[in-house]
Amino acid sequence: MAKRNDEIIRSLPLSHMIYRDNEIDREKAEKLVVYHYPLSKNYRWKEWQTQIDDELGRRYYPYLMKSHKDQFGLYVALDSEQDNPPIIKNGDGIIVEPTRVHYEAMLNPVWIRLIMRKVSAFGSHCKGSHTLGCPLLQTDVWKSKNSCGINAISLDCRTQQRSDKNITEVILFHKNVPLRPVDIKNELFNIHQPLWIYDKNNVLVRWKAEKTTKPISQIYREVAKNKDKRKLRPFLDLSSSTSLKNSWPWILQPVQNEFIEQARKFGFGLSRVVLKLRPLPLKTKFKATDKAKFPSVQLDKEIKVLDLRLSKNVSPQYIVNNIQSLLNEKYPDARMSLLPDIEPDQIVNMEIDRSQCLLVLLDQTPGIIDDRYPLTQTLRTKAACQHINVNPFDLTGDPIQDNLLIEQSTPDGDTRLIPVTDSRYYDYNISDFEKKSFQESLARNVEIVYKELALKHLLLCNETKISVTLPQQKDLLTNNLAVITNGCLFTVKQDRPIILPFHPAMPDAISACDDILRSFDTSVTALLTLLNEKWPYHYRPQDITQGIWNEAEKLTRFINRLTVIIHKTEEVTIVLQDPQYGSPHMLPEKLNDLMTILDSQRQQLPLNQWLLPEIGELTFHIDQLTEEGELSDTNKNTLLRELEFLSDLWQCALRKYYSDNELNVTYDTLKNMFFPNGLRRRIRLWLELFKNQ
Repeated sequence: MAKRNDEIIRSLPLSHMIYRDNEIDREKAEKLVVYHYPLSKNYRWKEWQTQIDDELGRRYYPYLMKSHKDQFGLYVALDSEQDNPPIIKNGDGIIVEPTRVHYEAMLNPVWIRLIMRKVSAFGSHCKGSHTLGCPLLQTDVWKSKNSCGINAISLDCRTQQRSDKNITEVILFHKNVPLRPVDIKNELFNIHQPLWIYDKNNVLVRWKAEKTTKPISQIYREVAKNKDKRKLRPFLDLSSSTSLKNSWPWILQPVQNEFIEQARKFGFGLSRVVLKLRPLPLKTKFKATDKAKFPSVQLDKEIKVLDLRLSKNVSPQYIVNNIQSLLNEKYPDARMSLLPDIEPDQIVNMEIDRSQCLLVLLDQTPGIIDDRYPLTQTLRTKAACQHINVNPFDLTGDPIQDNLLIEQSTPDGDTRLIPVTDSRYYDYNISDFEKKSFQESLARNVEIVYKELALKHLLLCNETKISVTLPQQKDLLTNNLAVITNGCLFTVKQDRPIILPFHPAMPDAISACDDILRSFDTSVTALLTLLNEKWPYHYRPQDITQGIWNEAEKLTRFINRLTVIIHKTEEVTIVLQDPQYGSPHMLPEKLNDLMTILDSQRQQLPLNQWLLPEIGELTFHIDQLTEEGELSDTNKNTLLRELEFLSDLWQCALRKYYSDNELNVTYDTLKNMFFPNGLRRRIRLWLELFKNQ
């Protein structure tokens, strides 16, 4: 009997983890050998950071800079009791004497973060730590004719004990660390940042520039992330085994598995946070049909398009028509028109008012030489202005890896991109636009740009109403709601958004916010008092800003990480959020099984291995999928009705390859033959043709 939807539960593990403080095995925890170095506050945090990284970055010591018991210091973990702690000197060359620290419950956050830094999942990639002792995990290596590079992530975790003082959350997070080759002749001894090199075992290690030491191979340096914007790594791409390897779950799951195993060795019962999911009722599922589509954002304004591309191979009107067509698939009322050409130096003189919406066409990636993006800076304060990159080489690949652009270091240590000699980067044409991969990527970007443009227009144009721009949210976004987030207070007045700075250290800001909050029977002071009362964690709010010694900066940092939701008919909700650290990755189970399937699809197998089972066995599998909730009864009946036809079609495809003497084929090749382009009638004619043969 098929299970009901509400009885079906799927588990989805996350990158977040927890452990129970009362279940820690003290005897095992004491096996972690830890030393503490007291660090003087006479030196700034950055000075200590540079000094410690220089001392320990090239050696494999798990270390952590952290305040404990009002004592700022450095914790270092050793492999055994017999090992000697490393020698650490302050900025004046004086040795800092360490003391052995033995396990106690209040050191749990220190212990778990040091354990994370011991994880051997990093061992095959890196033997030196990134800034502040964070392990560096190499995720991608690429090389083209004129350039090469390494993409890596710096991994860390943070902990927060819940108010029950028994469950502690462990949040795994990462930062991108792009590494690029160093020009030894021009840069080597002028760089005051971490350098990396491959050792004789082909392992990436930290390397310190010294005049007496010559590198044994190419040296790499870190480049600024905002100057090296790469394409986004997908959540989970199952189009091929290579794509799966580049997805976040494949990269992070081994790290999490090793972290959990190492934690258990030292007495911490670390476990994944797992979501329990049930299927949505069928009536609430989104259906990709024209009748079922509904726009979440509406822009009741014609979009003016300004062409600032360098290349003129493809007419701007063709691109506007292409974008309009893609946009109208989801937003039938969206309208666009092309503005006359304008010289770049005349953009500052453009006549534009707040009621207009402007879309700027670019064909450049950020950080490139002669970048035209900054030219529109004056326009962005006058009206809703959004940019879209339509260069096919950016949307369907990586122009650096594809040998179209090369990275060049500037005298100030920055990086800029320049086209290689005879590069096709600006020499794209209509055939590049017509490719399926480009159209899919452009469609995604067009929808994002449209929504951002609509929201900017809502904020900048005083005549625009929330009920028109956000019709699906109009009943929620009213003067009954106020939200404080990212250092601002948001509410609604007369169907228009109101946004004010929320900063308790600024009297004018407090007064303006209190005027709004008065209608909610609260105030800035009352909210901060409530925050202390409803704080969900054992540590206090002020602990978040440890290591920041400037009081004004402390308050700013804390307020920016706070989200308060206030509704006149509900209780106040206070959430501490930090998108950089708090957003979990979903790490689905059975990734290795998926990889095996994807690998097998790339393999050429004999035709007899692609034969389908008998109809009875196929029917059994269909019943199983229905029972597990993977197939609805409607889809099951349709599939059973067409099963014999589809089976014959599959066998015909195999016979076609056999008649062509192609005795080994891949799954993708066979699938393309099995699902030819055309109508059902054409498929049946094709089937009859092979039956007659």
